[in-house]
Amino acid sequence: MNKEIADAFNCIIEFLAVRDLAQISKDALKKACGASKADVIIALGSDLPVVAETACELYKAGYGEKLMFCGGIGHSTVNLKKKVAKILHVEEDQLPESEAEIYACLAKDKYQIESSSIFMDKTSTNTSENIKNAIQIFNDHVIKHETMILIQDPILQKRSYVTALDMFNHSQKIINYAPIIPKLNSDGTIANDIPYLWEGTRLYELALGEVYRLRDDENGYGPNGKGFLRHVDVPEEVNRSFEIIAGKRPEYLVRCQ
Repeated sequence: MNKEIADAFNCIIEFLAVRDLAQISKDALKKACGASKADVIIALGSDLPVVAETACELYKAGYGEKLMFCGGIGHSTVNLKKKVAKILHVEEDQLPESEAEIYACLAKDKYQIESSSIFMDKTSTNTSENIKNAIQIFNDHVIKHETMILIQDPILQKRSYVTALDMFNHSQKIINYAPIIPKLNSDGTIANDIPYLWEGTRLYELALGEVYRLRDDENGYGPNGKGFLRHVDVPEEVNRSFEIIAGKRPEYLVRCQ
């Protein structure tokens, strides 16, 4: 990879890895949503432990009343289990099967968070089900969810937020907080000094796949395509970056098929 390609990826990543607040603090939360603590911190399933770790750190710091972990068994679960087993120094077969339950193991064993503060959706297999099942659990347990901090794999953060917008009502406030803002060096390596991130070419493939889905055309997920999402404005510089990479590194387009 050269600098031109790395810069193009960084442009795309900056668009996808949404943070409504540069850093969360009680003052920043109060300014954003009128309360210094969110009702719920929601971490959606992925193969990145940093998603759950960030949710736990925010909860421990007093930024949420409850924790919600969403995620059943999917293509990312095996990788998540391998990574969390290393973090917790246990064998993989000692961990549960669903991503939500694996997240909960991190919360309880690494962060000593009580089970009573943790709610789980253990069956969802996609982002839409993550949100839908979370809402059902909130309602079933009468959990207040007027203000929420939403945390997901940074590359999936934008689409997760757009999905959530159509399922929550206008009075509810969702604060996007991608756990990290990834940055690529000119050789394509990840500059962020955080363990257990994406392996191999997964970051590159995910990023291009997300732009492909968010574009509101016949191939995308918007109203002019599959109709899964509301219209999303993809900035021209992001589209240009996509075309630069697609033209020079088409092998990264596997998630655009």
